[in-house]
Amino acid sequence: MTSIVFFLYSLDIGGTEKVLVQLANYFAGKNYKVTILTVSDSNHLTDLIDKKVQISSLGRNTIKSAFFPLIKYVKESDIDYFISNVWPLTLISILILLFVRKTKLLLIEHGILSEEFKDHGFFFRKLQTQSINLFYKFADNVIAVSEGVKQDLVNMGVRSSKIAVIYNPLFEPDIQVNYSYPKSLESWLSSSSKKLISVGRLKESKNFPNLVRAISSFHKKYSPQLKLLILGEGEERNNLETLIEKEGLKDHIFLPGWIKDPYPFLEKADLFVLSSDYEGFGLVIAEAMYTGTTVVSTDCVSGPREILKNGELGYLCEVNNPDELADCIDNALNNPIDKKKLIDRAKDFSITNIGKQYQELLTKGFN
Repeated sequence: MTSIVFFLYSLDIGGTEKVLVQLANYFAGKNYKVTILTVSDSNHLTDLIDKKVQISSLGRNTIKSAFFPLIKYVKESDIDYFISNVWPLTLISILILLFVRKTKLLLIEHGILSEEFKDHGFFFRKLQTQSINLFYKFADNVIAVSEGVKQDLVNMGVRSSKIAVIYNPLFEPDIQVNYSYPKSLESWLSSSSKKLISVGRLKESKNFPNLVRAISSFHKKYSPQLKLLILGEGEERNNLETLIEKEGLKDHIFLPGWIKDPYPFLEKADLFVLSSDYEGFGLVIAEAMYTGTTVVSTDCVSGPREILKNGELGYLCEVNNPDELADCIDNALNNPIDKKKLIDRAKDFSITNIGKQYQELLTKGFN
């Protein structure tokens, strides 16, 4: 039986983690022997993982401390394909497999590294670029989750022909029967106002303050009042709550935290809004389209633009421009995209379609 190991830092709540669970489940369903290997013991996605998928952890809290346990794991395991995710785990995987070369190595980059680490020092960024330029050539193949991610890697010295672009698969929901909505969200759910929704970790790159300021701008410019639901948790919560209070929007913006299944809320929204500074892909856009919900997104790098087909299937606006985002929201509310077109586009990101692309890459050979 062909064996695959998916390697990532943890199984915490996040887009990359959900993608890897989807792929692991897909290959388990195709009778591969599948293991999800993590650095950390943290796991919040157990109930989403197929019982045929083995979950292993190196039991470490830092990437550096995982180096030697990973060597031991690779030496003692029978692995046909080792699929490593996100720099610097990708780099560590290359260094180890250079000396324990008995398996095929595939790297997946999920983000725009030049953006994610732009605030780090010059020498750090130089070292990162040099490490990618020097070592990624030893991988059998590299996958980028969007054309924007691919171009970022090419700019760092990875040969274009070595990179395959395969989009992320969306999580298709189970049919919900008598879904129980948290009481804290009743005022959003029952509101006669237009309902907006955004989903993502409350971190700086998602730029939720941009969205809060856009709602403030919208209320000053246009007569309809909006109710915004932001699903997610993270380190920027306190700053976001302070801004909401300052803008006088406590009755209009709701922060209930992380919700395991966002689909019931996406279905009830009039509009989905993404306000990020950059996105490697933007999986939640595809999830919103799956429910037929019109999307407004900042035109950040290229992930959202690729999903929305250059604005044909959604509305794109300038990054970090709340006034323009407010105007875009107004335009989208008055001119929603045809639901069938959105749902048809979302099918392109089904696990059946995306999993098949991964499987073909494995079975037809590497560059």
